[in-house]
Amino acid sequence: MEKRKITVEDFTSFKLIGSLAASPDGQQVIFEYQTASLKEDGYRTQLMLADVRSQKTRLLTTAGKRNHNVQWSPDGKQIAFISDRAMGSQIWLIPADGGEAVQLTRFQNGVQSPRWSSDGSTIFALVPTQADDEVLCFADDTSETEAKDTMDKAQKEWAENPKRFGKLHYKMDGSGLSKHLYPQLVAIDVADGTVKQLTKGHVGIRSITPSPDGQYVYFTQGHESDLEWWYSDLYRIAVDSEQIERLSDELLFHEVKFSPDGKTLAALAYDDTYNTYKSATHTKLYLLTPEGQMIRHLTADFPDDLSNSNLTDLRASVGSTYLRFAEDSQALYLLSTREGQSEILRFQTDGSTPQGEVVLGGKRDIYAYDFVGESQFVFAYATSTNPSRLAVAELGNGPFATRTYRGPTEPMNQVAATPFAPQNEQLLFAPNEALVESLNLVEPEPFWYQSANNWWVQGWVMRPTDFQAGNQYPTILEIHGGPQLNYGYAVFHEMQWLAAQGYAIVLTNPRGGKSYGQDFVNAVRHHYGEGDAADVLNGLEVACEQFDFIDAKRVAVTGGSYGGFMTNWLVGHTNRFFAAVSQRSISNWISFFGCSDIGPLFVESQLVEAASGNLDALWRMSPLAYVEQVETPILMLHSEQDLRCPIEQAEQFYTWLRRRGKDTELLRIPNASHGLSRDGKPKLRVKRLEAIFGYINDRLPQA
Repeated sequence: MEKRKITVEDFTSFKLIGSLAASPDGQQVIFEYQTASLKEDGYRTQLMLADVRSQKTRLLTTAGKRNHNVQWSPDGKQIAFISDRAMGSQIWLIPADGGEAVQLTRFQNGVQSPRWSSDGSTIFALVPTQADDEVLCFADDTSETEAKDTMDKAQKEWAENPKRFGKLHYKMDGSGLSKHLYPQLVAIDVADGTVKQLTKGHVGIRSITPSPDGQYVYFTQGHESDLEWWYSDLYRIAVDSEQIERLSDELLFHEVKFSPDGKTLAALAYDDTYNTYKSATHTKLYLLTPEGQMIRHLTADFPDDLSNSNLTDLRASVGSTYLRFAEDSQALYLLSTREGQSEILRFQTDGSTPQGEVVLGGKRDIYAYDFVGESQFVFAYATSTNPSRLAVAELGNGPFATRTYRGPTEPMNQVAATPFAPQNEQLLFAPNEALVESLNLVEPEPFWYQSANNWWVQGWVMRPTDFQAGNQYPTILEIHGGPQLNYGYAVFHEMQWLAAQGYAIVLTNPRGGKSYGQDFVNAVRHHYGEGDAADVLNGLEVACEQFDFIDAKRVAVTGGSYGGFMTNWLVGHTNRFFAAVSQRSISNWISFFGCSDIGPLFVESQLVEAASGNLDALWRMSPLAYVEQVETPILMLHSEQDLRCPIEQAEQFYTWLRRRGKDTELLRIPNASHGLSRDGKPKLRVKRLEAIFGYINDRLPQA
């Protein structure tokens, strides 16, 4: 079959597997199935059910645009999920053996995080509520039309009236300005839908987990209102008496999970709760008693973060962590990424495996999983040329590779080999095989190099789609965001399409990114534009030396978020590039501190210890300070609703450049936030890609 080049619209052709949940008996798996449409200019997420034994799949839902957060009842007979098919986001129930979904809740402000009680009679959930107020529900006789009118009226009144704030954190990218709603815990009777509100307050509740004995619901909640989204303490509430206890403020709690036997509580947390300047960026795994007392730190000798930190623009919505107990409560499983490989790791609860055991991995990006037996997993993964596959595999008996510490000057690519696919691994659902087979896709080629201070850094090079040996090709240097993220073994539609336009692509993971240890992350903190900039430039030069098809004289640069900062920084410090496209960037850390939704705590954690007293340091690390030195033509591409890196960052850089007669343009994208490249409206994603390529290609020098 003759293969074709990938098109700019092809990101909508891929079908994406999202979060998944296995039935209690392990025989069935429900997973989110996301599709995109240029015609509708949006996305749809339905639920699919897969039978593990027969490997047959079928659609479980067809109504609504977004169905997600699947929760099986303890007996496996019912499935709870959140859907937007009526009255906003509500909990719906559907029989596991088939039938119509039934609406369970009618909350005016929607609902989040449903969790079944151990006896299956109750679903606990979080409902956004005004401070210290009762949750609002639509009356039983309210029609869908009346409910929509009520919600539309409330939205209109909120949008058209002044907004007054008294908290540090009052906006969130992708959500907008705070509506003063704080998620509170409710108990919903599954039989009749009646609601019992368990908490009130002016600080929101986050992660929840009911205890197996049914007596308590454990949850995390902000330590103080100004910093509630950053600092989370551990609490529990007695279901009957509604008495609340704060069990621990020793850690910054991120996710908690009860063991099946009810004897211990696992916690993913940060270990330095209240000192953002010195705190570690890697999450740690702890074992606690049900009273919140520390039993042991399970990852004391583990060098990596406990998350999937790989970047891609082809990913359905999934959580950042997947914490699971073994059935016998003697081990914990979760995701972790090393050198761009996201893998499933196991830690014994007795503390005997402080470096973890890599039970399932390979050069791929595992991003969701669950148990379908005592030692059998179902999991979703991506590769460098395929965004979504669903597979099942039985774990062997080992021995398993471990994650040993690697010093920054020690060579990479020394990780003990983990098989890409165990002998018994089988594909359960692979919706993109025919499409991938029809496309002429490029396999990124990894390379490693030593940079500043003899630190080792990893990168990838992609050949142009129509590569012919002996030719040289113009090249685009891509810089990732974060910076505490990384490129890895996950496909990027953007890079594949640029390669299809005749360009080579260079990707690097400079210091500051994840999957290389805490020392690697910490090296950029308070030193932006130093070793990280050297890593990017050194990586480009090494790529030019190792891959003779790269035309070293015709290189452009682009990047978004932190990558936008680095693009701005580089054009102020070198004339290496013939063109640049700076996306959702940072140019001025001083104004970023006051304008970004995460400004104060990000700046204090990443750049200076006390922002208000170190304006000189912030200015030295700001690309705007070097605007006089910019000679590279640059496009400032920015979303107008970006609250993470507000558009004023692009406006400042653009205005100063224009006033000095520099070659620059500003592209403002409406109706888009910071996540445009990943989950923005499809038509705007197309326009973004076309603008990046068009600006670079229009300025391409003759060979």
